[in-house]
Amino acid sequence: MTDTDPTLKEYFARERDLPPEVRASLDANLDLTIGEYFGQGSNLPQEVWAWLNREGAFSFPPLSKFVAPFPPPHLMENVSGLVSDREFASHGADFWLALSKLVHQPLTKFSSVLDFGCGCGRLGRMFKGHPGQVYGCDIDGRHIDWLRQNISYYAAQQTKPDAVLPYGNGKFDLIISVSILTHLSESSQDLLLGELFRTAKADTVLLLTIHGERAMERAINEPKIWEMISVDKELFEESKVRFDQGEYGFIPQWDQYPWCDPTSDHFPYGVTFIPKSYISSHWGKWFHIEKHASGAVHDWQDVIVMRPRRGQT
Repeated sequence: MTDTDPTLKEYFARERDLPPEVRASLDANLDLTIGEYFGQGSNLPQEVWAWLNREGAFSFPPLSKFVAPFPPPHLMENVSGLVSDREFASHGADFWLALSKLVHQPLTKFSSVLDFGCGCGRLGRMFKGHPGQVYGCDIDGRHIDWLRQNISYYAAQQTKPDAVLPYGNGKFDLIISVSILTHLSESSQDLLLGELFRTAKADTVLLLTIHGERAMERAINEPKIWEMISVDKELFEESKVRFDQGEYGFIPQWDQYPWCDPTSDHFPYGVTFIPKSYISSHWGKWFHIEKHASGAVHDWQDVIVMRPRRGQT
């Protein structure tokens, strides 16, 4: 962002191949420099910010300085299976838009945000320019080290599995967790829900993703999805029976992750499917379920929108 930055009118004068919502926003701000406009970061209109991260920063190199830095490929692969900056950015933009559409105000209007299970910043990168306080926590110290060194606006902290969170009561007014409750045992889930309840304010919005009916349907019918989840078929069938009965369906993956072996003292990890009725009856002990958005993330994960129940512990 310098005095020599061109205005939007100058920089995009001949560019016509832009999404309509991006073109409209640019046309309304033609006298601003690219620094004044794109330097707003996450305060930009949602569709523009998503476009900048997904496409603009790659197609227009001078705009790359307005998005957050990228983690090294081995960290990206560890959390997402992706190794390219562009794909990693696209996923983050997808998450940002999907979550933004489910709340009553822009994500930048929340003053204290927790990204639980933040990984190496797939979603966290999208909070660049957020005017409030943004916190991220993860059990992998490699992720936290990289975030601390590279994402200055993000208060990253390493946490331990199956342990209380290092935050005070009623600290956050927005709590997000993407692709975490999709992998936990039921006891780990209950501890986490209790901790998220404890750290939430009375009117906090929580946005948590799960594998629900849509994910179960795709796992059964789509070979590529079945290959992706990579679970034991017999254990999957047992989980499906529980799921159909309205119960929690956890499939351990000790063949891939020996540290989740239930015969050991280590943290259980796997793939979890949670039916809608269970969310209502069990999660409802802690939270008012305001919306259950089936397949809202990549036509795969559901997003549960909820608020704490007053008077619950």
